[in-house]
Amino acid sequence: MPSRWTLRSVRVLVLATVIAGITVVAYESHAKSFVAGFLYLLPVLWIAFHWGWFEATVASVLAVGCLDYFFTEPLLQLYMADSQDWVALAGFESVVLVVSRLSHRLREHAATNTLQRDRLGRLYELSKGILALNRREEVGHQVVALIVDIFHVKGVALWEAREARFSAFGALQPEVDEVRSIYFEDAFEDDFLHGSFKRTLHLASRPIGALSIVGMPSDSMDSRSVDALALLCALALERAQAFLSESEAEAEKRSEQLRSSVLDGLAHAFKTPLATIQTASSGILAMDRLSRPQIELANIMNQEAIQLAALTNKVLRTARLDGSEMKVAYRELMPISFIEGCKRKCERDFAGHPLTIAIEELGDRQLWADEELLGMALAELLDNASKYAEPETPIYLKIAATDTELVISVRNEGSYIAPSERERVFDRFYRSPSSKYKVPGTGIGLSVAKRIVEAHHGRIWIEGELDTGTTVFLTVPHLTRGA
Repeated sequence: MPSRWTLRSVRVLVLATVIAGITVVAYESHAKSFVAGFLYLLPVLWIAFHWGWFEATVASVLAVGCLDYFFTEPLLQLYMADSQDWVALAGFESVVLVVSRLSHRLREHAATNTLQRDRLGRLYELSKGILALNRREEVGHQVVALIVDIFHVKGVALWEAREARFSAFGALQPEVDEVRSIYFEDAFEDDFLHGSFKRTLHLASRPIGALSIVGMPSDSMDSRSVDALALLCALALERAQAFLSESEAEAEKRSEQLRSSVLDGLAHAFKTPLATIQTASSGILAMDRLSRPQIELANIMNQEAIQLAALTNKVLRTARLDGSEMKVAYRELMPISFIEGCKRKCERDFAGHPLTIAIEELGDRQLWADEELLGMALAELLDNASKYAEPETPIYLKIAATDTELVISVRNEGSYIAPSERERVFDRFYRSPSSKYKVPGTGIGLSVAKRIVEAHHGRIWIEGELDTGTTVFLTVPHLTRGA
């Protein structure tokens, strides 16, 4: 490649040849000084725009000299006494300076635009690559490999805070402790001399990881482009986490559907033999050939079969409700009648726990609910209260009113649910490990109760103290009679 001065020498020779050619043509054509000056100006402008100030200055001096020598009086004499010659030279130099400066700025602007287009193109390629990542493989390793491939850097390292996972790729890989410290120190460093960049990955002001890049070419990226690259990495990590959560939710949904199907199948399987036992025991009693002890045993068999059939129907109904979309048939209900009806249906399940009902002044307020569904929810609360209460202690059922809701509460004595578990007990199939009473159950009753209450646009929650027992509250919007 020729040196700078060699290139300039060649350019000076070329421009001198051009000026000489214009001089010969203009002189042979007997052109006037004005026309000759204009002809000289054209190549000077071109040289100033494409070659720069030095070459254009040389061309302007040669042009003014030729203009004075061949086209101004006295002809064929280099005589600069005329003020017009100095004006022409100053004009040429002014044009040279302005045009060369403008051309320099245009070239810089064009180079900057080209560089920015290249950077944006690389970021675009990275974004496309992130969208095409394989969900089944580790996302961090794929991202760092993409950065090395697209930006031609020597090494990239990524640390994911959520999984405490380190990924690195390239010939020169940063150490894991170095990258982890970027996250904990919330570092932001740019070393353009060595092509090194460090970024803490943020998403909505929340740090989620760290990125370290080494050996990046000096013209590949600027600080803002590295910021954009870091944001793309953060989005890739968050997108991978969203896919993982989606997969877990889908797996949980399928698992819950399977469990509901199993419960549904078992309930159906129990119904036929229970019906047979109930029919047989009733037939034995109808024969009237049994002794008194045998009659008592047959009565016990009949009653237990009836109770087991009722429990089977309850499990079957709960499983169907838990696995399907809930449809609420709203209608107006009288609160006191509703509570009394629930008491009659559930009182045989209280297992020696007296039920105390307290109804505050409700005025003309009515429940706006599905009687069957809300009755199931309240039955589940009463059933749980009796199962986990101290033996022979009362259960308290209370109904009160606020401006917009009716509040129903069920309290027992003896059981206690820790604050950390008060939300989890409403999850499907969750059984509290801290309970001192090990009672049979499926673990879906409270979850169904929660679904029923939320379908009524109400709320359900638990309160309690270690020495006073546990209270479960549910709320349902009310209507004012005549409204």
